[in-house]
Amino acid sequence: MASPKRQKRIKRILAVDDEEVMGYVIQRIVQHLGYEVDWVPSYESAIQKIENQEYDVILCDFRMPTMNGEHFYREIVDRNPLWAKKLVFITGDLTSQTVAFLNEIHVPVISKPFKIEELQQVLEQMVSC
Repeated sequence: MASPKRQKRIKRILAVDDEEVMGYVIQRIVQHLGYEVDWVPSYESAIQKIENQEYDVILCDFRMPTMNGEHFYREIVDRNPLWAKKLVFITGDLTSQTVAFLNEIHVPVISKPFKIEELQQVLEQMVSC
């Protein structure tokens, strides 16, 4: 009797961006690249999502109204350090303070504006780990 083929699980991405247009654009690109994607407009809603759903990558804007990426990073590390290994920041905020923090934590960073190929490459690297 032949064994059934294993179904390849579609990778899930959580996109976090307070700008609705950017959230929509990221959703469309990520879906086009073959991933399932959820979008949320705040860090607080992102935390709720990752507490209740398994994600392969958390694709996150660094500068948002209620807290910045550094605070979000520290919050998820406190809750579950494994979540931080799934994090990719997207930012146009490359001040010396932001760059120093990002260098300290060693998570992938995509600069705005970004090319689809750049996003694709980072996602492929993250889901292959």
